[in-house]
Amino acid sequence: MKVYEVEGKTVDDATRKAMTDLNIGDIDHARIEVIDQGKSGIFGFGVSKPAKIRVYYSDESMDIGELTREVLLAILSKMGVDAAIRDLKEGESKVYIELESSKSGLVIGKKGATLEALQFMVNLIVSHKTKSEKKIILDIESYRAKREKALRKLSREIALKVAKTGKPWTLEPMNPFERRLVHLTLQNDNRVTTKSEGQGIYRKVKISPNISK
Repeated sequence: MKVYEVEGKTVDDATRKAMTDLNIGDIDHARIEVIDQGKSGIFGFGVSKPAKIRVYYSDESMDIGELTREVLLAILSKMGVDAAIRDLKEGESKVYIELESSKSGLVIGKKGATLEALQFMVNLIVSHKTKSEKKIILDIESYRAKREKALRKLSREIALKVAKTGKPWTLEPMNPFERRLVHLTLQNDNRVTTKSEGQGIYRKVKISPNISK
């Protein structure tokens, strides 16, 4: 259960504002507690003291999984991609969606860039509509598992080259999750060190020989 406080000229005004802010279509999905009825100005003009209410609401009253499905399929439709939801699992902190489509390559994009952009957009829209902090993870044809396996393999291969040649190697730009994966893969390899370089979301990981070993 979450709590939201809001003020308005009257209790009704504050209630309408709360419903808009929280995207609650039916007031029955929330419990309203009047903190202060407010007080109007002299002869009814102006407001000397606003009304204040406290709203108790739950994200469970808003079907996040279903909303995510609708938002995702709507975006894909505008992209001209015919896709279906193969699997949808909703936990306490995450919503996992597995897609299937004959245009999976288009959905994934170069090195997963389109899939990441799609995931970011869906998270943004659903979070705005529900005020939920749940993380939405999109996948298609188990791309993320395959990408993780490939990155771990690449990290070890580059680490070996760096250790043999004594020369640093900078990997391609990656999103935060992929960079973290590289760091974790090589964190116990005392032959090399890893460091993220650059600015923005898509930074690069530099693998260097460990001169202190």
